[in-house]
Amino acid sequence: MKKKKMVRIPAFDKLGFPEFPVVLAPLAGVTDHPFRRVCAGQGASLTYVEMLSAKAILYNSKRTFDMMARHESEAILGVQVTGGTADDTARAIEILDKQPFDTIDINMGCPVTKVVKSGCGSAILKDPERVYETVRKARAATDKPFSVKVRLGWDRSTVTIFEVADAAEKGGAEWITIHGRLRSEDYSYPVDLATIAAVKRRLKIPVFGNGNIFCRGDAVQMRERTGVDGVMVSRGALGNPWIFREILTGSAEVTLDEWLDAVTSHLAWQQAAYGPGGMGAVCMRKHLLWYAKGWPGAKKLRERINTAASIQDCLAMVHEFHAELSAAGITRRLPVAGGCDDEGASTGQRFVWDPKYDMDRQLDRGVGDDALQPV
Repeated sequence: MKKKKMVRIPAFDKLGFPEFPVVLAPLAGVTDHPFRRVCAGQGASLTYVEMLSAKAILYNSKRTFDMMARHESEAILGVQVTGGTADDTARAIEILDKQPFDTIDINMGCPVTKVVKSGCGSAILKDPERVYETVRKARAATDKPFSVKVRLGWDRSTVTIFEVADAAEKGGAEWITIHGRLRSEDYSYPVDLATIAAVKRRLKIPVFGNGNIFCRGDAVQMRERTGVDGVMVSRGALGNPWIFREILTGSAEVTLDEWLDAVTSHLAWQQAAYGPGGMGAVCMRKHLLWYAKGWPGAKKLRERINTAASIQDCLAMVHEFHAELSAAGITRRLPVAGGCDDEGASTGQRFVWDPKYDMDRQLDRGVGDDALQPV
């Protein structure tokens, strides 16, 4: 990736960011510490726990506090919170400030219906003054590096990104991450790079770009066309934690042995975190479905994975799959179908995207009122 001279940002220096950070987004039901460790091992500059509800934090929800678990090996970890009012958000951040997180982010972009009905996520975008009050009060609640994640607006009649970005900067956010779509737009809509670029030119604080980053070419395009200071990867990391290495170094090749090492490490960390069976194994199934993409015979493996009842079942299937591919002389993952061309430009569909996993439309398990478990 062509280097661009960058003015050093104190918050970035404090977090130990490289010149161009490549961050793993908070992903519902995905970014627990076993998966975060896999991504960090491939070069992710920063990872986050799953998005948390301010209300659940204030209610002392056990499930929500369990989601804050940090492994001792994690060198840097962020937390993202969303709240229905500025006061709730600030009070929750006062609590998060005492937890072992290195940076705190406010989500103002989640489009999930249940979330926005609670006045959280994208609902905040309708009112730039509320954005300012939320950021101002949150900034006063913590001295940790602090950011905001947003979308372009609610719908075509409510495109508020410029007012929202101004409010976030004025309120004290140290950087802002922009998902280049409206709340009303699903993944069939292209990411609006022109608007992200316009916001970048407008602000003094750094801007991160988010949306449709599935390969190095997508990150290059985001950087070259918008001037962003970093990127946040979401769905592109599903089954492809090597995307961080690819973006940072240009090395897109994944060997069969590299694949086995990452998947077996993930399985071992999953078992250590959740035990040998139960929900730990069930939750691992989706990861294995994603990991299988890009390899010959993946359909057969996917069919078998759905029957796995334990981590050991998963491990046996993975080793058998590896042995079958090795015997067939397959040593590298297949090229990304329609991924990036020789110039590093995106060309179409990527194997890492499972359309059935509509990330932003899946309700975060820590956000809804049904997640509240007072203790």
